Amino acid sequence: QRRNLEKVTMSGILHTSASLNLNAADTIADASIKAVSNLKTHKPMAVTVLDAAGGVLVQKRMDGCPDGAYIKFSYAKARTCIHLQTSSRTFREKYTSGGEAPKYTQAASMVSIMEGELIPVAGGVLVVAEDGSAVGSVGVSGAAADEDEYLAWAGVQALKEEGALSTVPENHRCTTLKEA
Repeated sequence: QRRNLEKVTMSGILHTSASLNLNAADTIADASIKAVSNLKTHKPMAVTVLDAAGGVLVQKRMDGCPDGAYIKFSYAKARTCIHLQTSSRTFREKYTSGGEAPKYTQAASMVSIMEGELIPVAGGVLVVAEDGSAVGSVGVSGAAADEDEYLAWAGVQALKEEGALSTVPENHRCTTLKEA
């Protein structure tokens, strides 16, 4: 009798969640790199794609992109999205845009506590499923912050036809794209 009770209660304590897979992450990273050609000035960049739990699925660095800092920055931007369930731009705007010392101190403390896995710089987008759940994130570094955000956003757009994915933010703010 106890065994039957455990089976019933188990269903009430476990949940399943969706996440990007390796194929999706690779498609996103490749599309982000390809989107560099849409910028007025081509800059080699690094891209990191994380799963819903924040694990690295794919990291790529373009030829000419220095090893080291850019890959770490792209990772931190993507981790910011997973940790805070929003974009790295939103983190920046919430804590640094008003010039208020207490908010800036709070942001600096958050970055310190998280040992560098948070960064208040645009370039990280949260990848969201149709039901609103986070399924991964993308971080890009190597260009200006708005360009990095565009490249991360553009990577996810490559999967629009595959399924109902969206990003936080919904749109990019890059103003340095080539004219269509």
